[in-house]
Amino acid sequence: MSNFMTKEKRILLVANCLAEHGDSRFRRLYEFIELAGVEMARRLLGAHYREISALRDKDVTWPVFLERLDKISGRRGIEAVDLFFQLHGERGRVRFFDRWVSAVDLGREIKKVAAPERLRLVYNLCCYGDSHSAAFLNAGFKTAIGALKVNTSAAVEYPLFCRLWPGTGSSPKTPLVISEVLRRADRPLPRLAQDLIARRYFGDADSKKILKGNSSLTI
Repeated sequence: MSNFMTKEKRILLVANCLAEHGDSRFRRLYEFIELAGVEMARRLLGAHYREISALRDKDVTWPVFLERLDKISGRRGIEAVDLFFQLHGERGRVRFFDRWVSAVDLGREIKKVAAPERLRLVYNLCCYGDSHSAAFLNAGFKTAIGALKVNTSAAVEYPLFCRLWPGTGSSPKTPLVISEVLRRADRPLPRLAQDLIARRYFGDADSKKILKGNSSLTI
């Protein structure tokens, strides 16, 4: 897989399931995030991918997720599959619509069904996303991003990330590397403010994102 490729060779999968299993006090917020998570990706990144494939709410079951990864990673002409992963998470596991799945099972089953040489970036907005990163990397993804603990900063960070990911660096012909995209999107002051507010409800809020794998990846 080359570091640079045309849009026709890459697909983005957005998997978003929050309202069904989230804290009932925040159901309307989760419903908005579900809708916005998909639409934001389509609006800001649609021109940069051959396709934005989306799974939302009850469609984000464990079997359907694996089937979709299998389908898009096997498509002719595709060299890169990126994943924006927006589910509830705990340390070492994630909540699909139909079940909890351990990070170990997540990585093992993805490796079985998807073409590992085509798996590229996973931007994981689940709580404790960093604890899932090793499994994604073992499955074949080249770069994994995830939060240290409870993730509360997506409202500010996610739109910035979507805008910056296809951006350019020091010259118009030089794309931004993923480490710089994350540095600009995961801004300390807004993140710390959101975590401070969220600790009224979630004592272990810490949205700081950790990047593992290839830090020089570009879109």
